[in-house]
Amino acid sequence: MNREMNRRRLTFTGVLAATLVAFATACGTDVETVPAPSAPTATVDGHEVTLSWTGSGDEYHVERQVSGAEFSEVGESEETTFVDMDVPEGAYSYRVIASRDGMESDPSDPTLVTVMGLRRDLTGRISGTRTLSADSVYVLKGIVTVDDGGELHIPAGTMLIGDVATQPTALIVRTGGKIFSRGTAGSPVVFTSGSPEGERRAGDWGGVVINGLSLCNFPADQCIGEGSSGTYGGDDEDDDSGVMVYTRVEFAGFEVSFGNELNALTLNGVGRGTEIHHVQTNVGLDDGIEFFGGTVDLKYALVTNASDDSFDYSTGWQGRGQFWIAQQNPEDADNGFEVDGNEDDYNATPLTDPVIYNVTLVGNGPGGTGGSKSDIGLLLRRGTGGVIYNTVVIGFGDQALDVDNSETLNNGLELRNSVFADNRESFSTDDDGIEEEDWFYTGDWDNREVDDAGLADPYDRTTPDFTPESGSALLTGAATPPDDGFFTVTDYIGAADPSGDKWWEGWTSFAQN
Repeated sequence: MNREMNRRRLTFTGVLAATLVAFATACGTDVETVPAPSAPTATVDGHEVTLSWTGSGDEYHVERQVSGAEFSEVGESEETTFVDMDVPEGAYSYRVIASRDGMESDPSDPTLVTVMGLRRDLTGRISGTRTLSADSVYVLKGIVTVDDGGELHIPAGTMLIGDVATQPTALIVRTGGKIFSRGTAGSPVVFTSGSPEGERRAGDWGGVVINGLSLCNFPADQCIGEGSSGTYGGDDEDDDSGVMVYTRVEFAGFEVSFGNELNALTLNGVGRGTEIHHVQTNVGLDDGIEFFGGTVDLKYALVTNASDDSFDYSTGWQGRGQFWIAQQNPEDADNGFEVDGNEDDYNATPLTDPVIYNVTLVGNGPGGTGGSKSDIGLLLRRGTGGVIYNTVVIGFGDQALDVDNSETLNNGLELRNSVFADNRESFSTDDDGIEEEDWFYTGDWDNREVDDAGLADPYDRTTPDFTPESGSALLTGAATPPDDGFFTVTDYIGAADPSGDKWWEGWTSFAQN
């Protein structure tokens, strides 16, 4: 009997069984149910996935889910094992449903499985055009560079892993080089650790660096990237370093030397001709995403579990940002935002002067007490300018806001239409002559402190939900972004649309190791 006929038989039998159950219930008789099987364990051998579980069914239905899609059946078994053959490279979830006497159980808990294709080394310098294939897994060994005139094309669904044994390992796009990392919501491009799942750690490899020819407020010969990542900067505000969309960077941030670290994603002098949106960094040793100068715009950015700052910008960055989320690691994190003008000259030009809307910064936990570390929501200092709108800051262990240095107040910095909730303290009390509370409540900036921001489940570290619920303070008092072709016009505070898609789901990962 084929699977469809068998399904029809089960459906008919199930209807009959349901009728009998209803009759038995009406008569007060105890009803036997089929317990859900245990979550399957998985062994991967090439493109073959072997699953095993425990259960009390006569037959089992095995279902597989591709990231961003629905579960669908891939086979049946009368045993508590199943082999899924010829599985394409990618990340999947498997679950099992038991059937007995025409009744079906609830699905088991899912098990995440990663299938890796043919491994190919990616080394050295790329000076021409190099196009990767999603059918292979690429092992980055040592410093891989895309040189001036070179192009690296990475199609949707491609996985690149940093070789843990070869350090430092990183992908560096030099000035004049281009990267085209074109993931999709269903098939993101993933840069990750070469260690097995469960053994991956922050700093397993170096991360991704893009060096552009846009602004930098250091002298030209001093625009040198951290972690020995090369020179950057110039006067081409429209510089184009390529595309990075639906892309994850995981377990990165190698320490080259003390105080000299690579971030998960570093944008050095990157110009606004570069397209970057829907990017995530997860479990990075240093910062999640850091801008050094440049004019590049960034939209739909998620930073989770950074060991240092989630978002860091300085050195004259003058881009635009919208829909940014940071979820701090409560045991190993610093600031949600760390923002500087120039560490040597607080009045250096061009000023750090971005325009940012719709940010959600999530710290330790309720009251800022969920862990031993996660310091300041917004640390703004060293002469930075810029305007930040529609930002919610919750759960930080020190305070929501710290503004340092008088030059910072003189360079046009503003924080507007924003909400602080549930932090240990709202404002820094350090003795630097700046009264953060007075600054926060400036004139018509329309900032507020509330007890609860009313987000659905922001502290969950596996399936968080940053959506404002009904009655949330974030549903009123927002500033309207300009309709300029980049910003999305919104009427809420924070990075999550209360009635829209959860853009941080499907293509992302919240794995801790």
